Amino acid sequence: MHLLEAMGLADSSPVFINIFSACLLCGACTAVCPRQIDVCRELVAARATFSSLAGPHAYEKFLARKLLEHPASLKGLRILGRAGEKLLGSRLPKDSGLRLRLAQFSEEMVCSSSASPFSKQGLSVPVGGKPLVWFPGCTARYLLPDIASSCRSLLAGSGFSLVSPEELACCGLAAWAAGDVEGARKSGRRNIQILEAQEGAILVSCASCFAHLGSYPQLFAGLGEWQQRAEKVAGRLVELSVFLAGQGGGGARDTELAAEKLRVFYHDPCHLRHGLPGADRARQLLRESGRIEVLELPGGPRCCGQGGLFHLAQPEISASIRDQLVTDVLALRPEVITSTCSGCLMQWQQGLAATGSRVKVLHLAQLLQQVMARE
Repeated sequence: MHLLEAMGLADSSPVFINIFSACLLCGACTAVCPRQIDVCRELVAARATFSSLAGPHAYEKFLARKLLEHPASLKGLRILGRAGEKLLGSRLPKDSGLRLRLAQFSEEMVCSSSASPFSKQGLSVPVGGKPLVWFPGCTARYLLPDIASSCRSLLAGSGFSLVSPEELACCGLAAWAAGDVEGARKSGRRNIQILEAQEGAILVSCASCFAHLGSYPQLFAGLGEWQQRAEKVAGRLVELSVFLAGQGGGGARDTELAAEKLRVFYHDPCHLRHGLPGADRARQLLRESGRIEVLELPGGPRCCGQGGLFHLAQPEISASIRDQLVTDVLALRPEVITSTCSGCLMQWQQGLAATGSRVKVLHLAQLLQQVMARE
């Protein structure tokens, strides 16, 4: 912020741009700023003035953003990644970056069920009567479809019919974080048009997608009709854990039900913890299951270092944050790591692979489904 005031954007250099890329946009500083400065938006505004190919690892970030403009292409990445993990995962050196990337596509992370949660029309099999629009996010739809399958199973018999239009775009968070505000608005307009054509609440099963969809009114601020439409869509959003808690998804069972409880560490997504405090009921669901012991770090929740495309722009910083967190959490002796942020889950998978740990990484929906299946 001082650099912006002292130098301005006109004098930006590679070093200047590198400094601005070294921010996770987790929102921690914005949440505690006594002057209520939205530091994240200031940094994004600065990034918007830089070339899309400026900064460290810019080409990797550019390719990732282009891929997200056509999220269906992620299906091919999943197939290639899973094949590569099977063929090379155990043969690569422990410190190989490729081995850690491929760890994201391990069989238990990618899909443990053969059935697809989506039909050719993009709709799940109806499970009830009242319509419930579902925004699964690109990762659950294309990269880790078992997350979507678990969401569908959790809501089976709930009286709702899940509707997930095939035409949904990426939420736009990656484009926005890179400073491509118009790219983010392009995705936003498409999602608004599709979501407003559907009835009922909008269930979002990825924490980062939920936070960014909820920020659409700010994204379209001052744009008249689009801001009004964004506000209406944002007002219909409901985060997965909040929805399940409202439906009794945790079971509200006797907490002494299980003699030996599963030791679980819940990783708080930064976009919920800092940006939307209170918009998370995951711990409540886990504790009410009666079968889970929720582990906590002594100093409280911490960031995993993934940050959307931050792990591509600043891999060394990202890995440093990740590895220290993994070390501290493993000292708690967890059996499962869970979260509702797709990016965080992939970061955890890489971090655990770097240590050789066999601790499972599961989306909250996957974990709750497995716990309920054991009853």
